[in-house]
Amino acid sequence: MTKEDVVTSSGSSDPIIRTSLNVDSGGDVVATFECEPASREWLAKGDVSRNQQGLVISRLEVTPGPNTAGGVTGGMLQKVPVGHVLRHVRAELGPGSEPPATFEDTPFMRRVREGDRVSIDDELLREVAHRYWVYTGPGQPAGAIKRLAADFQRPEETVRTWVARARREGWLGPSVKGRAGAEPGDKLRQEFEIGFR
Repeated sequence: MTKEDVVTSSGSSDPIIRTSLNVDSGGDVVATFECEPASREWLAKGDVSRNQQGLVISRLEVTPGPNTAGGVTGGMLQKVPVGHVLRHVRAELGPGSEPPATFEDTPFMRRVREGDRVSIDDELLREVAHRYWVYTGPGQPAGAIKRLAADFQRPEETVRTWVARARREGWLGPSVKGRAGAEPGDKLRQEFEIGFR
């Protein structure tokens, strides 16, 4: 079963991305996509799968556009916005509603901000993972660790340790070298099982 196509574009010069989610998570492929620039110079199609590194493009097919003479060129391949496609699929797989603009001020977070000593337990890791996932989502500015450090009023190195622990404990998906952000891990998906696909 698939979810209806979602057309996304962050600007008039950006390629249009159409995704179709595979909501029966029985296989590795979680979505298929088509990506096409406004110039229609090329069309990219493919599959996005979930593996040990998180979301990856597992199949990519590029064809020249209807008004393009010749075949696929290296320049066309370089224009396929792979990272952009993965960010949009990631956003579509996340909670069904928009990420919160601000987070709820819970008694736990008040204790943390007041400087209380906190143990690295599921309550802390859940909060760290959820905020990190939101702060590294599509359309978010860089600096997720800085924002987490401000939220928790702790040094950035402490927050980095917490994020790494959240990955190890299953609250966040594994990291990919050179790519900021993460997919929600199994525990965070279970926490929000209604919204996550």
